[in-house]
Amino acid sequence: MAKSLLGSEMLAKIIDGSSIPLFVINKQHGVIYWNIAIEALTGLKRDKIIGTDEQWRAFYSEKRPTMADLMVDGAQENEIETYYQGMCKKSQLIDGAYEAEDFFLDLGKNGRWLHFTASPIRDTDGEIIGAIETLEDATERKRAEENLRYHLQQITRAQEEERKRIARELHDDTAQVLSSLSRQLDNFIRKKHGFASNEVLFLKDLQTQLNRGLQSMQRFVQNLRPSLLDDLGLIPAVRSLVKSLQESDGIGAELKILGGERRFPPEVEVLLFRIVQEALNNIRRHAHASEAQVAMEFDGDEVKVTISDNGHGFELRGDVDDLPRIGKLGLAGMQERARLLGGTLEVKSIPGKGTTLIVEVTN
Repeated sequence: MAKSLLGSEMLAKIIDGSSIPLFVINKQHGVIYWNIAIEALTGLKRDKIIGTDEQWRAFYSEKRPTMADLMVDGAQENEIETYYQGMCKKSQLIDGAYEAEDFFLDLGKNGRWLHFTASPIRDTDGEIIGAIETLEDATERKRAEENLRYHLQQITRAQEEERKRIARELHDDTAQVLSSLSRQLDNFIRKKHGFASNEVLFLKDLQTQLNRGLQSMQRFVQNLRPSLLDDLGLIPAVRSLVKSLQESDGIGAELKILGGERRFPPEVEVLLFRIVQEALNNIRRHAHASEAQVAMEFDGDEVKVTISDNGHGFELRGDVDDLPRIGKLGLAGMQERARLLGGTLEVKSIPGKGTTLIVEVTN
């Protein structure tokens, strides 16, 4: 039945009338359908391709399997991954299908981004007898994403510069004034005599409040833009965050460094620092955790940061793209920073068993 369906005139009309670029191959990898939309997309006419196994010519300069070819061969996920490294995934809609996104330099004037999905075609016995691949020109979307990423980078850079300026002014001006007032008050209390005991207690309480305000100001300055980040880099700055979580909040926290430590460009270190900072703030405010760990693993140009805790955890519905909708704005902010770095954020959380965040970035 399926074999006759593949050869039916009605199916040919449906495929050719579709505005979605697509092609169909048989078990021998021969092209049996190549619709008008894919002709327009690739510039390759059907009379040059139908009946051949040269569908690769539409996309690649050298012979290699298309996603449809891999479906016909029943390729496993690890084999598919060798051709589409980090750019493919199982389809959430179609069982056994895979989708991927890639840039094709030879398509169009300046190349094109294509999003494509390939599905195996099976007969009534479940045997693979062919495959269908659909394509979508994703060039405009990718360019829009790149433009958005560029503007977000500019905004982030401007925000960090403003943070640095405000932190410097608070440290050099306001904090110095408060520190000077505290010293003058201390000298006044020690050198002046004749105060009643309640007046001395009042002045000492005033000094205590002033010192508390100064410490709060210093913590605020450190959170706003830690000097360690600019002076010594990412790892010392993260070590300071972990130490603060332990000393100020009583949470057993540790930092593990794996692989050869290295420095990254300032904008990369700032964004990674902000991700760790937000993650530890979430642990401090919401997790009710007694233990937390930050692990930073360096491997060449790659860095993997894992932040975990043993807190309450939460139920994560959907994927990371749903974070803003379900109100996880802190996590959503971390995801956006990871995207700005061209990296990924993975969130794992089990109610009652804690949360783990994994950020992977290639510089």
